[in-house]
Amino acid sequence: MTTIPKDKNFDSSLILLRDGYEFIQKKREKLGTDIFRTRLMLKKAICMSGKEAAEVFYDTEKFQRKGATPKRVQKTLFGQKGVQTLDNSAHRQRKEMFMSLMKPDSLRGFLEIQRSYWEKYIDKWEKEEQIILFNEAQELLCRAVCTWSGVPLREEEVQQRARDFGAMVDAFGAIGPRHWRGKQARKRAEKWIGNLIKEIRNGKIHVEKGTAYFEIRYSP
Repeated sequence: MTTIPKDKNFDSSLILLRDGYEFIQKKREKLGTDIFRTRLMLKKAICMSGKEAAEVFYDTEKFQRKGATPKRVQKTLFGQKGVQTLDNSAHRQRKEMFMSLMKPDSLRGFLEIQRSYWEKYIDKWEKEEQIILFNEAQELLCRAVCTWSGVPLREEEVQQRARDFGAMVDAFGAIGPRHWRGKQARKRAEKWIGNLIKEIRNGKIHVEKGTAYFEIRYSP
């Protein structure tokens, strides 16, 4: 059996904190391998990348998603019963539904919507003495996503929805106030979108066929 290359660092937790998503890629390039052994939080870990590596995680005899994601993350970024927590047919059906929305034409449409909003906001910014770019971009992306997905968004609620979406992302892996803000943001967002789903199911809202909102309306 081929020996799996080993990271020379005794523990790579701080390097992971520094490099974030690029951690595995940088280690792979340094070690010249798609798989390596390391330690994270003093525990042995194996990191791997590539198509064949991804397929390993879809072997239900080796892995299951249920229970793998910390509750703190489910209550903020992912949501409870999200696709990341499902197994077998439930996972396949949910993923197929999401992937059906990721077709080239749909993604090109999303990019065009984003470009349109960036242009509108840039025109607005030119008239301002100063702006907080993070907050403005957060609001801009919120509008773009809702437009693309077909979700109705009233002007008076744009800032609240944008802040909530941002808080859910910011809460990922956080503790204390950031986690609490993300948790409350998740509750508000789920209540909001839940009410909209009820309205479309009751025929109170017309939604364009082919949008994410239309496809998800009857998703379990």
